Amino acid sequence: MENILLTILQLSLFETLCVTGSLILIGFILGFIENRANFYIQSVFGLKGIMITAWIGTPIHELGHLLMCYLFKHKVNKFKLFNLKPRDGILGYVNHSWNQKSLYQNIGNFFIGMGPIFSGTFTLILGMYLFLPDSFATFANYLTLGSGQFDSRTLASIFALTARLFKSIFSTENLTSASFWIYFALAIAISSHIALSKEDLKGAGRGLVTIFSFILLVNVIALLLNIDLSGFFTGILALNVYLVAFSMVSVVFSSIRLVLSAFAYILVSRII
Repeated sequence: MENILLTILQLSLFETLCVTGSLILIGFILGFIENRANFYIQSVFGLKGIMITAWIGTPIHELGHLLMCYLFKHKVNKFKLFNLKPRDGILGYVNHSWNQKSLYQNIGNFFIGMGPIFSGTFTLILGMYLFLPDSFATFANYLTLGSGQFDSRTLASIFALTARLFKSIFSTENLTSASFWIYFALAIAISSHIALSKEDLKGAGRGLVTIFSFILLVNVIALLLNIDLSGFFTGILALNVYLVAFSMVSVVFSSIRLVLSAFAYILVSRII
């Protein structure tokens, strides 16, 4: 009996990772990149360096939270998409409440916390479609990756296509186009504020606990009723292929911002 319970617990942890793992990983990667980039920018330009991009990036960040609140039927008490005069470094916020007894609303806390990844990535892809249609066509190749597998070969394909996308965006033709530079400025501003704050992660953590508890309960019931759920979670895992592929756009532009800010920091340090 003890071995069965341990197996169910391990299976539930794995299935929880199937549902949430990619978002969590992407969130931490973007957070690390943004924190380093912000350090360099503030060291060189001060808070004004952050505010240059905040008026575009912060509203899109907060819209991610806001739309997820509505999707998961949370009550939005108060929100501010952008604060021109931030106090304590808070550029925007969404204050919400929910029914503690509602499973759906409690699970929603995870996706509300992760909302900026969805809104930021969607906006970057939409901008690519509008300003760089040829690059968007290259990006559309990602949609062929949904083979139902999420393994090393799939990840290698994602990285290869990401490199191809990077070359497409920064092609000679694009570099001489005004639309490219408009998109580039917007993309840097948006990617500068996709990363999750401590409060975002705290809220997502509440939802993550509920998701794990729900999956654990479902597995116990499935065991008692002898129901096989492996096919369902395999399908969920396959969706991570698309999530990682789409999110690579955010990672690419966040990385570009990091490189540019680090270059400015090194240049100023040498001059001083």
